Amino acid sequence: MSCYYRHHEETSVTIPKYSVESSAGITYYDIKVRVANVEWFVERRYRDFSQLHEKLVDEVAISKKLLPPKKLVGNKQPAFLEQRREQLETYLQELLIYFKNELPRLLAEFLDFNKYDIIYLLQDLAKLFNESGDALLSAKKEYNLSALEVFAISERLALPCPPSNEPGGKFDFSHVLDFCTQLAALVVSPVKDNTNFAQDYNTVDVPIGRSNIIPNRLSFNLNAFRNLKTLKFSALSTEKIEDIELLKPALQTICVHNTTITHINQVLLCDNLHKACDVPSILPDHLTTSSNGEDDLLTTDAWNELSELDLTGNLLTQIDSSVRTAPKLRRLVLEQNRIRNVQNLAELPHLQMLSLSGNLISECIDWHLTMGNLVTLKLSQNKIKSLSGLRKLLSLVNLDLSCNLIEQLDEVDHVANLPLLETLRLTGNPLAGSVDYRPRVLARFHERAAEISLDNEPGTQQEMDMALVLSALLKSKQRQQQK
Repeated sequence: MSCYYRHHEETSVTIPKYSVESSAGITYYDIKVRVANVEWFVERRYRDFSQLHEKLVDEVAISKKLLPPKKLVGNKQPAFLEQRREQLETYLQELLIYFKNELPRLLAEFLDFNKYDIIYLLQDLAKLFNESGDALLSAKKEYNLSALEVFAISERLALPCPPSNEPGGKFDFSHVLDFCTQLAALVVSPVKDNTNFAQDYNTVDVPIGRSNIIPNRLSFNLNAFRNLKTLKFSALSTEKIEDIELLKPALQTICVHNTTITHINQVLLCDNLHKACDVPSILPDHLTTSSNGEDDLLTTDAWNELSELDLTGNLLTQIDSSVRTAPKLRRLVLEQNRIRNVQNLAELPHLQMLSLSGNLISECIDWHLTMGNLVTLKLSQNKIKSLSGLRKLLSLVNLDLSCNLIEQLDEVDHVANLPLLETLRLTGNPLAGSVDYRPRVLARFHERAAEISLDNEPGTQQEMDMALVLSALLKSKQRQQQK
């Protein structure tokens, strides 16, 4: 991202080409702005130049003769347009010399500095928060900032001295800081308020607009947001966060969607150089040594207030040991990933909701040993055939097993004996296509059949009557087998 304040001596403006729109005959001049290694293009008409010049003459008192005059006859000839391109390029270069240290807002906006430059982008934010900050904080539960805006805030805090702005004025950076420190929920995405580009930015290095700035390559800290309760990242890797320590005492919810992360430690230990080490139990307050000889992680990495972690739509292959750093987790959502096995949940005693829908899980072996306090378990769209591993989840109330590979009705018996179960989803399994599927499943619950919501619907009177008969037959069969 550019910073004209730091690199004004490495700034150039050229107009490498022009284009004529064939239908309307309008000529556009393609302006290339370069600040150090950052560059972008801006398209403007001569009319835009003229309007800019009039305002600069009135407000800054530059010479009226700087801008080449308008021509009414022959202004579409290639020779004239080439001459005009050179004249307009010279005009912009002279303005850049005239405003060497700080660009006026008019020129900055004309050249899109307010989209790609730290100082001028933050001036737009400062003006917005000065005028509407209180309303935004009270009206919205969360606020969306682009990767550029978060990066700009982070970099602005590191500037040795600010540009000359009117203290307390509408463009003053203090308005941004005031807003950030009061914000409770932040959403960070490649482009502000536009989720349609999530997949594009996630899969390839897509630059922003007509610049060479790539969001996924911007590293930043979140020190200005120290009172956040909720942090959401969309199509951006959390590994670009350089220092997240200040957020740990207050943060309660983390959501990271549509990224290419493969391990949970890329989120929970995003700024830790030793994230790949095994995470010990959050019990002793000392440093241990891992099997590979590297220092293990300190208990200072713990997220003591984190109650919800949502990592939907990534490329996770496992639940690694970094989840131990969040011992108070109550909700863990890992939908639409590539997880095959469930592990490292034994030290999450408060975990009540686990969602693993849309993964590659085929077995549930003795899950009660690691997640005995679960209330809600979502396992739709996996490859599960047997339910025997769920038979001792005694606190389970809601169970979603839709769109798996369950074929045998006897598998229902493993969950029918769970004393608190109220909702069960089996739709989308081979079992659900059998004759009298609903009453046959409800019959497995015997006296509790009326308490069960199957596939989001309670049993009808007709289904309950049939289930009652089938239940009696099942009990009779069981008694005979016992004899």
